[in-house]
Amino acid sequence: MKTAFNNKITSTLQTFNKYELNRFRKFVDSPFFNENKILLTLLDIYSNNLKKNGEILHTKEKLWQLTFGSKTYNDTKFRRLNSDLLKLAEEFLVYIAFQENPSEHQNLLIREVNRRSIDKLYNSTMKQAKVLQKNNGKRDARFYYDAYLLEVERAAIQDKSFQRTDKINLDAIHNNLDYFYLSEKLKQFCSLLNYKEVVSIDFEPLLIEEVLDHLRHHMYEHIPAIEMYHKILLCMRNEGEETYYHQFCSYLNDHTERFSVDESRTMYGFAQNYCIKKINTGHPHYLQELFKLYQTVLDKEIILNHGVLSPWDYKNIVTVGIRIEEFDWIENFLNQYKEALPENYRENAYTYNLAKLYFNKEDFTQVIRLLLAVEYQDVFYQLDSKTLLLKTYYELEEDEPLYALIDSFKVLLNRKKIVSSAYRTNYMNLLKHTKKLIDVRNGNPKKLAVLKADIEADGNVADLNWLQKKMEELG
Repeated sequence: MKTAFNNKITSTLQTFNKYELNRFRKFVDSPFFNENKILLTLLDIYSNNLKKNGEILHTKEKLWQLTFGSKTYNDTKFRRLNSDLLKLAEEFLVYIAFQENPSEHQNLLIREVNRRSIDKLYNSTMKQAKVLQKNNGKRDARFYYDAYLLEVERAAIQDKSFQRTDKINLDAIHNNLDYFYLSEKLKQFCSLLNYKEVVSIDFEPLLIEEVLDHLRHHMYEHIPAIEMYHKILLCMRNEGEETYYHQFCSYLNDHTERFSVDESRTMYGFAQNYCIKKINTGHPHYLQELFKLYQTVLDKEIILNHGVLSPWDYKNIVTVGIRIEEFDWIENFLNQYKEALPENYRENAYTYNLAKLYFNKEDFTQVIRLLLAVEYQDVFYQLDSKTLLLKTYYELEEDEPLYALIDSFKVLLNRKKIVSSAYRTNYMNLLKHTKKLIDVRNGNPKKLAVLKADIEADGNVADLNWLQKKMEELG
């Protein structure tokens, strides 16, 4: 099996779709950006490999030969070429981002017109900026930041042309800056509270209590970004009062179109995290609520990032759907969104999650067929796949392949250094206790009490719920 060549530039190019690869080729071929034609040759080699295989299936020596022919391989020169191509790719990414933000584009133009004192362009560039601002239906924090920058440049133009009047735009400057600050401050504080749930952070941001005190006495219903994150914060700080959650979700559903897709994804993420926390603290009815949130972000295409669905979101949706036994919906979802998965994860994610669905439908023959047909590249999909296969063999009472799987699973855990010691321990405990479970099932019921005590003593065991369910079935 060929080993893929991978470095910074190839990793970057793997994120480009075919359209972006073609645009980047034109970018590199332009003498304005690049005069080294060898870089274009190297890019073509990379692009052709990526379009055909999804990765670079050549050694660096072979890549050199394809680029330079019979010239002796020079590692320093090859590295420099890759570095130069990477710099061009970085410039291209900045250009793409710049083109996708017309407000930023216009503000920079106004700033340059002002700096160069091109008087004849003042009115037209400012008018274009105002039209863009008026036609922008989004009202996230970025809108107010761009509006603030525009007003600063307008004030600078007035100041330079001695056109200061009583109608000077200081109120617009300060209002837009305050709207940006308040909405972004609340957003970042909500993110901090989320992090504190999983990571020990000894940090308290400046002025947050002053901001919250200000919001107790001032209404910002006309500024959706401030209102939204204030509602999220109230929800997070008052988790026991579910009214805050429902108020937040209602406002979010009514105002989604006022925010960019990225901003909406973040906001729905806070709602999903709230539901997950409620589920984990003994409120299983929030599974239905979480499932509805996933349906909403799918219907509105908020969960997609430039048309791509994260394999982890794909897996989470399946897990929640299975837990509430929405089997038909999940099967349709798996097939409908398969092509939206990143190409290098697609087959692994689709096959594993379909096998998981079949397992919960107790169609164990299909589970084995699927899991044995795919070689998993991602180590965590590998671990989950083997765990699912282990449970399937147990359900079918296929002890011989089950013992063989346990042995190969141990080898995998010891070989994969990327797996943390905590994860390794959890899976090793699962394997150890599954062997004991087989022994109990096969005629040693007296050992069940010992098994339960051992599991309790170990504490951390992968797929503990399944083990406990199987022990309950045995008595």
